[in-house]
Amino acid sequence: MKMVNVSKLKKVVAPYCWVLPAIAVLIGIMGYSWARGFLISLTDWRPMVRPIARYIGLKNYSDLFSDPLFRHSLLVSCVFTVGSVSAQMVLGFIGALLLHKLRFLKGAARTAALIPMMLAPAVAGLIWKLFMDMDFGILNYFLTTLGLPELGWIADKNLVLPSIIMVDVWQWTPFVILLLLAGLESLPEDPYEAAQLDGATRPQLFWHITVPLLRPLIVIVLLFRVTFSFRAFDTILLLARGGGPGNNALTISMYLYERAYVPFRLGMTAAVSYVILGVTLIMGIVILVLTRGGRESA
Repeated sequence: MKMVNVSKLKKVVAPYCWVLPAIAVLIGIMGYSWARGFLISLTDWRPMVRPIARYIGLKNYSDLFSDPLFRHSLLVSCVFTVGSVSAQMVLGFIGALLLHKLRFLKGAARTAALIPMMLAPAVAGLIWKLFMDMDFGILNYFLTTLGLPELGWIADKNLVLPSIIMVDVWQWTPFVILLLLAGLESLPEDPYEAAQLDGATRPQLFWHITVPLLRPLIVIVLLFRVTFSFRAFDTILLLARGGGPGNNALTISMYLYERAYVPFRLGMTAAVSYVILGVTLIMGIVILVLTRGGRESA
């Protein structure tokens, strides 16, 4: 009996032993990087002015949260994240359902739907900057053709953030479509057949079978998109460098770049990075708690 238990234990433990060295190295590298970065955030380090870092404690963090512009950038990032992710989830679900039900040219339609995601964010930013140009942009050309007034898409302080959200939704909705479509195609048919026999309508099938079965995948997609949207940088830099008109597109990543990295204030740069990390973790925990609560009540 003991021999059987030992052999079973070896089979269970052996795979973990093989990957343990790699995991240990990974944890060591990440732990050192995080610790080193946090120590830098406690210093006033400007290599171009002062080669040796000077320890100042939590002053960088206190300066950040006492800066109205930093608080403004946090708010802008939250608005950008909520707006873009909400639209991506809704449009992504609709797109995934349409592609799932499509009978003809499935491959071509799916490839076409994924094209925006294949572009690098910098390339997407340059393309949309040309599209949104006040004088030569194709968007204003269509508006004037329809007899509508031209819009200052990224030149108007009231439109710059919605315009950037629109670009982010255009580029990353395919990511949501891709994952949700994979989930839809892996769902079992039995629950649907049983519900249809009981007289369930299509909306009832969607809300009471499809959504609950896809809930774990939806949570994963939501976590991915919230994390990446909150840290979005490339496209915003190209469309609204400096924060755009009235700093209405000054996200926290743009604040880090313009106010900390460009002046080469490495201590402040590290502090902003850790604030971004902290806010991202809090958002992730909130999403997990809310979705878990919804799952338990369901």
